[in-house]
Amino acid sequence: MKVKRLCAASLSVAFVLSVAAVFAQPAFKVVWKQGIILGLLVPPNTTKAELTSLVQKFRKARQDRTLPSMIPPVNTGLVDKYANFIVFIFSDPQWATPEKYKSYEAAGMKSKTAQTYLDHIAASYWYDLDGKEYGGLGHSDGVIKSKHYKKLF
Repeated sequence: MKVKRLCAASLSVAFVLSVAAVFAQPAFKVVWKQGIILGLLVPPNTTKAELTSLVQKFRKARQDRTLPSMIPPVNTGLVDKYANFIVFIFSDPQWATPEKYKSYEAAGMKSKTAQTYLDHIAASYWYDLDGKEYGGLGHSDGVIKSKHYKKLF
């Protein structure tokens, strides 16, 4: 009888820990804004599960209209301040700068500079004017994508 209770207790603890890992969300801060793009920084040891959870949280917050509790307004000239925006999430502070983003923007779409920049984006969320959403580990700009890119939705 004790063995069965111990096994059940162990399974319960394992289930709670695995559920907590799925819903874990890393701390983040907005470190720059350029047009409709926000650069966020998470701790360097952030896991893929935590990044996935954060991207999903952005999606849910947009659906629930609670984005203002997470990020500043992006389109200040529009009625819907979150009508069209992109979030780049970085875990390396050296790449989470407006200067690095400007270098990416100035580079050719298929350049080594652009590829290197995308390879340093840990995760991304994109909500388009037409209502489409894109979320992933890494980022795809439609022409090139991060080497570690994984589409979430």
